Formats: sequence, structure tokens, C-alpha cells
Amino acid sequence: MSKRRDLIKYREALLEIGEIMKAMKNMALVEQRKISRYFESQKVAIDTLQNIANDFFPAFPDLLPRTQLERPLYILIGSERGFCGDFNSSLVGFWEELEKSSTLSNSYGLILVGSKLESRATSLKKIIKAVSGPSVAEEIYPFIIDFLDTVRNCLIENEHPTSISVFFHMADSFEIEKKTLLPIPVSEEKILAAKKKAPPVPLLQVNAREFFEDLLDNFLMAGFFFAFYSSLLAESKIRMQHMQSALDQLEKQVGELNKKANRLRQEEITEEIEVILLGSEALKKKAKKEID
Repeated sequence: MSKRRDLIKYREALLEIGEIMKAMKNMALVEQRKISRYFESQKVAIDTLQNIANDFFPAFPDLLPRTQLERPLYILIGSERGFCGDFNSSLVGFWEELEKSSTLSNSYGLILVGSKLESRATSLKKIIKAVSGPSVAEEIYPFIIDFLDTVRNCLIENEHPTSISVFFHMADSFEIEKKTLLPIPVSEEKILAAKKKAPPVPLLQVNAREFFEDLLDNFLMAGFFFAFYSSLLAESKIRMQHMQSALDQLEKQVGELNKKANRLRQEEITEEIEVILLGSEALKKKAKKEID
């Protein structure tokens, strides 16, 4: 009896955990839909700014950076929360492979975003800063405002970085994507074509230098929004998958406990019947002795 009672208590505890996980899953689904809307709008924004840059720079090629020095700043976007599988370890593995290759500059700086990523990235080199990241959509905007100051104040070998690139998970494929934010990537073919013949000059309401500086600021901010929304959406989707997998395992375990509890109950009933039968037999023998 006590064994079956323990099984029932354990089953009830699992059922309570399952209800909590279902509530968490529903909340995560609401959050995921909200992030999806933000992500799509930022995707349109960054594509629009890229098209503007592709039209602007061929007409004003002198504004393109000409430095030959390479001091790139790389940013890895991980997660602030757990329960998202290999989300952070895949970033660490990806970067370790880059470190082994010859594709990285000799002089670079690395910023890690996300507490869970930081805890897994202790072996990475040239980390100049690690910061806590956003965990929900509402935290992204205030985070980026502060993060822009962090990026602007970063120095590599006592100098400002010559380029900024961000690495993050794509929301649809979960693959790690690299996006260069500064200098704004421009098609070299368009620049070469512009040198051969004069391209159409965009009609500007401000001088080209002011427009260029505003374009840089907007592209950098839009790029960060795009990267962080994409990363958070991918993280949310992966977390949903793990929660569903955990719920499936929990339901399977509850089913097994139900079978064990039913078996134990059948054994108890059998024992009770045997006791009754043995008691009945003993009464018969006692009655017979009294008659004799």
C-alpha cells in the first residue's frame, strides 16, 4: 500500500510540474509572437538602410573609410536565460573554430552578451568586455541604448575599432550569422561602376557629410535591433522546442507511473482476496472443530 501511495504522490507532483510548464509554454508563445513582429519590422528597416547606402556611396565614394589598419570589434550575442539547449555552446564552438582559422585579424576585440554565454566562454581569447543581455523583448531598447555607449567606448590596443561585426543566431534557420555594421557594407561592383561613369547623385536636404554620419548611426542602431531580435526569437523558439520535449517526456513518465500504480493496486486486491479466503478457510476449520 505504501509503495503505491508513494507512486501516486510522485505522479501528482509531476502533474503539477506539467501544469506549470504548460503555463510557461503559453507565456513563451505570446512572447515569441511579439518578438516576431518586432523582428520583421527591423528586417525591413535594415534592408531599407542597406539600399540607401548602396545608392549613396557610389555617388560619394570619398566618404568610404580608407584606413588599411584592421582593429575589428566582434560581438557575440548569447542568452541571458538558460533552458535553450546548445544555443550558447554552439556560439562558443563556432568562435573557437574561427580562432583556429586564419580568417580573424591579429588585432581584434571581443564583446560577449549574455550571462549564460559568458559562463561557457571562459576559453575564448581577447575578450575585452562581457555584459548581461536582454531576456525579453521590452528590455532590448533600453539595453541597446546603453550598449551603444559601451561599444563606442571600447578600445583595441588603445585605439578605436576600425569595424564592428555582430554574430548571432538567425531566427528562421538557427544558424549563426555574421553581420558587419561598420563600415556599412557596400557592393564593390557599384563603386567600381561609379568610377567608370558618373552615377546619379541623390537629392539630399543636408550636405553629404551630415547625411553620411546620420546614416552610420541609424545603420548601427538598426543592425543591433535586427541582431538582438533575431537572436532572442531564435532562443525563444529553441526554448519552446525543449519545453515541448520535456512535456512529452513528463507525460510519458506519468503514463508509466499510472501503469505501475494500477499493477500495484491489482496486486493489493489479489492479496486482499487471498487474506479473505484464508480467513474464511480458518473460520470453517474452527467451526468444524467446535461441532466435533
